Amino acid sequence: MKTPKILIFSFSFIGDAVLSTAVIQPLRKQFPEAHLTFLVGPRAQSVLEGDLQIDTVLVYDNRGVHSGIWGKYRLIKALRRENFDLVLDLRDSFWARFIGAKRWGIVRGRNLHAATRYLDTLNRHGVATSAEVLGFAAGPMLTLSMSERNFADEFLRERGVVPNELLVGIHPGGNWIYKLWPAENFVRIGDILISDFHTRVLLFSGPDEQALQEKVAAMMKYKPIIVNEPSLRRVAALINRCHLYLGNDTGTTHIAAAVGTPVVAIFGSTSHIRSGPYGAQHQIVRSDVDLGCNPCHPGKNPGGCQKGRCQAMEAVTIEQVLSVVRQFIAVAFSAINCATTNEE
Repeated sequence: MKTPKILIFSFSFIGDAVLSTAVIQPLRKQFPEAHLTFLVGPRAQSVLEGDLQIDTVLVYDNRGVHSGIWGKYRLIKALRRENFDLVLDLRDSFWARFIGAKRWGIVRGRNLHAATRYLDTLNRHGVATSAEVLGFAAGPMLTLSMSERNFADEFLRERGVVPNELLVGIHPGGNWIYKLWPAENFVRIGDILISDFHTRVLLFSGPDEQALQEKVAAMMKYKPIIVNEPSLRRVAALINRCHLYLGNDTGTTHIAAAVGTPVVAIFGSTSHIRSGPYGAQHQIVRSDVDLGCNPCHPGKNPGGCQKGRCQAMEAVTIEQVLSVVRQFIAVAFSAINCATTNEE
């Protein structure tokens, strides 16, 4: 019997591409022998390439070789040569209709989480996504290799992190200024985590965010572990070792959720309903400030208020975030103590 070839039309942005991995486990359950190919933009390639649950990652470059009508023609021609049996079109792309395969279009829903819409699309076509059938709750998932896990172990060992030491990852950055919680607030949270809870803090940065990372590190009284790792897969492995992750609405936040690390995410400008970390184990912290324009979106009149920062983000207080973080820290301490007791 022929192995079915499935093409998933995914996304350019890292967070969006990570959310699209929610379809993998249901598809694997329905089509155990299927060859799964993800089509992503250049920025998202590195976070999915090498994942143990994905067979192939292909790249579309709308600003390069695939720009314009002739670029799209080249892309479609190349994809048609692959003889896909099914296209799962999560982008609702006009061009997906020309691949020469059966197409499943995305379920629309203005106030639904992106991952929920992807799973609803599968449901509509008879692919089970429920925990009762799968044995677990479907959601975005990144599967790390042993070499990636070994890298994280060695990285932490070289920096003096000992087994069962509490680790918290902090990423103060993001790809849009209106999504950013003030850097000085992350400084305060980091210092409290280290001084009051004796945690080790891993301070992450994305591309072009080293200046922000250096600023936060310099302002902190207690020095964090600086992570300047260009490989997103290795970043994912390090976050996987953390007991908690704290960040804004950014791709790294979705990576954290996808590797199973509990997430505290700060929202205000964008919609937490549509793009928050997916899963009941994560927590959103937001203000109730209604500016009349929020939630907004980088692709829709970006920066229309011309204020440089979002008041809804600045209205989120340090104590709001700390109260949630404390709850997660208590759970993490309990788990560490149980693990230590069992080892003894």
